[in-house]
Amino acid sequence: AFVVDEVQTGVGTTGHMWAHEKWNLADPPDIVTFAKKMQIAGYYLKSEFRPDKANRVMNTWYGDVARMVIAKEMLRVVKRDDLVTKAAETGAILQAGLKELEARYPSIVSKARGEGTFCAIDCSSAKVQGKLISELQQVGVHTGGCGDLSIRFRPSLLLTPQHVHLAMAKFHE
Repeated sequence: AFVVDEVQTGVGTTGHMWAHEKWNLADPPDIVTFAKKMQIAGYYLKSEFRPDKANRVMNTWYGDVARMVIAKEMLRVVKRDDLVTKAAETGAILQAGLKELEARYPSIVSKARGEGTFCAIDCSSAKVQGKLISELQQVGVHTGGCGDLSIRFRPSLLLTPQHVHLAMAKFHE
């Protein structure tokens, strides 16, 4: 079975509802898992992979009606406010800002990359990574470390170009 884990990349953050939509797959995945931005953990799958007995797949939020109501409303807002398109547009601005940082500070950061607002940049050392994350958080820019060198951006779907410009200004400080 071809399983795609969309726990972090699903629900628009990459500028597509599902990251795998951009992969130009000849056939869709057999199983797709999701959580986090969906506000509920779940999966969808091809009919031939459906369990033949009840309760064969469990997760933390399995059957949580309150979470299902929240997810339904959240999806309504994502569609109504065109947040997937906005994530693609704002992500292009974020990626350009990260590329500018890379060009301006090549001895400190490199390898700017991403899809939509799901982005990262590498630091020259773990020490630099920790220092940048700490200093950014102290001035209100929420980022996280990933591995020994990367700083990861995985903002809310409500991120705007104005937010990106503010965050990039904090990097330059």
